[in-house]
Amino acid sequence: MSKEKEDNKELSNSLVETISSSDLTNIGKDILEIGVDRILADGLLKEIPVINVATGFWKTGIAIRDYRFITKLLHFLNESSKLTLKQREEIINKLEDDKYQSEAGEKLISIIDNLETKSKAKLIGKAICLFGNDIISRDEFWRISFIIEKLPTSDINALKNWKATDLNKVEHTRKHLYMSVGLGWFVLDMSSTGFVWTERLCEIISEHLI
Repeated sequence: MSKEKEDNKELSNSLVETISSSDLTNIGKDILEIGVDRILADGLLKEIPVINVATGFWKTGIAIRDYRFITKLLHFLNESSKLTLKQREEIINKLEDDKYQSEAGEKLISIIDNLETKSKAKLIGKAICLFGNDIISRDEFWRISFIIEKLPTSDINALKNWKATDLNKVEHTRKHLYMSVGLGWFVLDMSSTGFVWTERLCEIISEHLI
């Protein structure tokens, strides 16, 4: 295994440990407002495994591109902390399946690292809370995470009013972005009304995330 793969594995394992067993109560508004530079300099939150590992990588320039990753990670964990410890203990096993037993941590790390902004990381944190509270299924969690990762924030926010919006009349580029992430589809039968919303996913986003 290459050094990069070993580092990525260590990071994903530390995220699994953090979600399932760490005290996240020290992450809050005050810590988030301090900023990553201060956290790195003062060694704050070093008791949280994934922050400790990510900080070490950042300082040596390995695996993590820049400290923006740690900022996004903190906002994700802050939202995740709204689950009880018992819920978080169970959540990783529930996110994984028999075919890909070791991939939940890796998938979460990849998603968080690819997010444009900390506000999107908060949305992923909210989504994992929905899953932990049995409001959405495992497949819905991964689909919602994919949507958050791929769509521009403005297009996500526009879904607040999806029920009052005819998808056929949505601006062309936005409509096809929605189609590309599974938020809409085209009816091909004789009763076709053209483009229609994927209602369940739209409801999750509009009612619970934004």
